[in-house]
Amino acid sequence: MGIVAVGHDRDWLEVRFEDGTPHRFLGTWLRDNITTGRHRDAGQRTFDINSLPEVTIAGASLDADTVTVTFAPEGLDATFDAAWFRLHGSTDDTGAGVTPLPTLWGAEQQGPLEFADHPTLVGDPAKLHDWLVGIRDLGFGLLENLPATPGSILEAVDLFGYLRETNYGRIFEVRDEPDPANLANTRLEIGMHTDNPYRDPVPGLQLLHCLVNESDGGDSRLADGFAVAERIRSDHPDAFELLTTHPVRFRYLDGDSADLQAYKPLIELDSRDQVTCVRYNSRSAQAFDMPGDVMADYYRAYRTLAGLLHDPGARIGFRLGPGQLMAFDNQRVLHGRSAYTTGARHLQGCYADKDSLHSWIRVLEAPR
Repeated sequence: MGIVAVGHDRDWLEVRFEDGTPHRFLGTWLRDNITTGRHRDAGQRTFDINSLPEVTIAGASLDADTVTVTFAPEGLDATFDAAWFRLHGSTDDTGAGVTPLPTLWGAEQQGPLEFADHPTLVGDPAKLHDWLVGIRDLGFGLLENLPATPGSILEAVDLFGYLRETNYGRIFEVRDEPDPANLANTRLEIGMHTDNPYRDPVPGLQLLHCLVNESDGGDSRLADGFAVAERIRSDHPDAFELLTTHPVRFRYLDGDSADLQAYKPLIELDSRDQVTCVRYNSRSAQAFDMPGDVMADYYRAYRTLAGLLHDPGARIGFRLGPGQLMAFDNQRVLHGRSAYTTGARHLQGCYADKDSLHSWIRVLEAPR
């Protein structure tokens, strides 16, 4: 779709396309984003805004699908083509094109669940791309045919990024232990939760890799926290307001080695009112310290959130076998497990950050 007309005043350039759609661009913004002002094309900007004079538009001309803009007082000419204008010509603040909105789900996602084949992903960039996009959009992905040996979880991280080491180490163990310091190291049922809500930022991704599973239970469970949050926004708007505006303190204390704390709402929003993070972990939540006239209503909202997160209709369940792995968005997807009484069960876990996963998706999508 080509450009049919351009116009301007001192401050604004207007570009009109063949379908009649007009787009307006601030002259200062155009000068700040001239295509020659980047090191090696799409690299770093070669100047700072404080080095520019007060910009006005002295002229604009159209030649085919290229617009030349003259900026005063510099007398600088810069060209922009139709494709560039279309890419940057959004007339709203939706943030479209940054990260796609998530695909929300509930128990209907149950089955049949598909496990991607690890050796295939290593050798097939297209299949790897599809698996990573699934994690980005659904919040989780499943993988099989990893070696069922300690440390092999790192081969899954190597598919897209880098390990995030914490005070739990590079890799942590999930298995029954004689004197456990954590409920994860028992045979008890573990309710739905997100990990490490006492960190800022919370680890974006968690991976859990099964080495042994001979137990009579221990099935994995996942729930889409974003879907639950949107249900609360729709059906319980007053509760949603409380859960997004009043912070809760989370803490992890381990003797002399760690005192981790974060003070955040259970549901976090961005500037577009989109849900960006759900923090839910009743084990590490500290005493609420909100005003007394809010406390009773907040507890009702808290119960609503907890009830929906544990609703069987909001979660999926499956059994991990040796060599199988689940990777999930720890800022969105809650996880838990059913109890077991007999048999060995040993998983290894680790954390990674989402930015490297999103980065590798973009690298795989780039034209070759």
